[in-house]
Amino acid sequence: MLYVHFNKEDSLSTHVIFQLQALRTIYSKIILISNSHLDQVSLDKLSYDNFLQRNNKGFDFAAWADGMKMVGFDELKEFDSVTIMNDTTFGPIFDFAPVVDRMDSSESDFWGITNNRAHSADIGGQLRPLKEHIQSYFIAFQQRVVAHPSFQYFWENVQSYDDVNQVILNYETAVTDYFIQEGFKYGVQFDTVSEDISDMQNSDFSIFGIKKLLAYRVPFVKIKAFIHNAEKPEISTIFDEIVSSSDYPSHLIVDHMTFVDYPDRDYLLPQKTLDFSSLKGSRTRVGIHLHISCVDEIESFLSSFNQYLGDYDLYLTTSLGEVVATFGEKVKEVILVDRGLNPILAWQKIQDRLVGYQIAGHFEVASFSDAIDSLLKPAKKIVAYATTNKKVGLVVSDLTVSIRTESIDEDSMWPYMAQLWNMIYPHNEKNLKKQDIYVKSATASFWYRPEALEKILSINLSALVAQDPSAAEAITHSFSNLLTYVAWANGFDFRISQPHLLTGFEVKRKFESQSPLTVEEPVILPLKPSTARRLIGYPIRWLKSIVKKIKS
Repeated sequence: MLYVHFNKEDSLSTHVIFQLQALRTIYSKIILISNSHLDQVSLDKLSYDNFLQRNNKGFDFAAWADGMKMVGFDELKEFDSVTIMNDTTFGPIFDFAPVVDRMDSSESDFWGITNNRAHSADIGGQLRPLKEHIQSYFIAFQQRVVAHPSFQYFWENVQSYDDVNQVILNYETAVTDYFIQEGFKYGVQFDTVSEDISDMQNSDFSIFGIKKLLAYRVPFVKIKAFIHNAEKPEISTIFDEIVSSSDYPSHLIVDHMTFVDYPDRDYLLPQKTLDFSSLKGSRTRVGIHLHISCVDEIESFLSSFNQYLGDYDLYLTTSLGEVVATFGEKVKEVILVDRGLNPILAWQKIQDRLVGYQIAGHFEVASFSDAIDSLLKPAKKIVAYATTNKKVGLVVSDLTVSIRTESIDEDSMWPYMAQLWNMIYPHNEKNLKKQDIYVKSATASFWYRPEALEKILSINLSALVAQDPSAAEAITHSFSNLLTYVAWANGFDFRISQPHLLTGFEVKRKFESQSPLTVEEPVILPLKPSTARRLIGYPIRWLKSIVKKIKS
């Protein structure tokens, strides 16, 4: 097998590690060809026999051609088959070995997983007629094809095009017909040519026909399928089906799609809720910021921190001088700030004191009782999880029922969000999506990894507020909206604490998109303690589907 890898960030996705390990049990020799840089640490995680590092010139076909030249066509002829594959799919979702055995023993001279019918497509701004072809993410050539002169001729004459459209026209959609014209017969695991496409965007089943692919137990699912279908309601059902019908580690999809697409897609949210039953606590020392405007509040907050946290340093910000005298010895530091400064502005002023901690917390007086349940009671487990999982940069509390259903005008916040985002990423390194609902901590409190938020915390927010004091609330609200997405743009993911059967963010988005009939009173389901959930305010049809899912 000649396997082509490419990652524009020069990083290695975990789904590639899994894929090569799975393929190792089937293929006697794997040639790994990377069109992006792989360091030795990454290479040590991969299963391969020979490695070729090259620039991404000519894309996959030029890479496969270079790999074949490196091995030598005489050696290739000694194998029972030669397979070309790239890393643009997740899988194997299902057992792949029986598929290989069946297809290798068929009458096909070369074969793939899926095909596409003859059609016309817009390529490079022009409508081009394309012939029926195997989709090139996976093609296996039997020995009788490899030994034929036409095989070596084709691969020795592959051009290194800089324009991907030329690769599509001359190779991806033409290689099948080339070998047919040489007298060979092709086959695929799932022949899509005669399938009904009336409810599809186009005839590409690898992207727009995932349900059918799963029905045929096609072992590979294109990454692009999750990108192109990300905002369609059925993608959550498809993801759930992959989870329920296979042993494929779903976190490989979640981890990869978070960074190649967007971090808060609805189908991803349930996978980003913390399962506290499987977590152990930690005594890692954390730094915490709390902004106080009333002396009487402090003792109760200290009591909560002492009860639920192990080792911690508390940094109090306040405009009250008496706090320094009363609590200066009880906390790590009391920092006096201007009167009227809100908690976000106060946090930003002292954030440099928290950068030395692996995990830090920002807590606000508002909704503190909710924060106790979602962020303080499980704090030791949250800190342990975040400390171990280095890619998690933020842990937020889930939306409460009241917040799920109340209306928030995020449209008016967008100009401020866009302004802040452009200040952080002036060269548009990452795109921020305008949405009706942003994933943020419902309690305004959260745990975070300081390095995940360093770019947004470096903004002089006070100066922006000073320019337009009347917009202070809008600016700080927009700032809070951005935390999840800045962490993501910096290479960190988020997790949600206190999950329900549906995360509050999912429910809120559904309420924003439609006005379904809702259940106003709590619904108690007779479930085992391990699966019991209290369902409040969910639309009736969702409750029915939830009950059905639980019973099954």
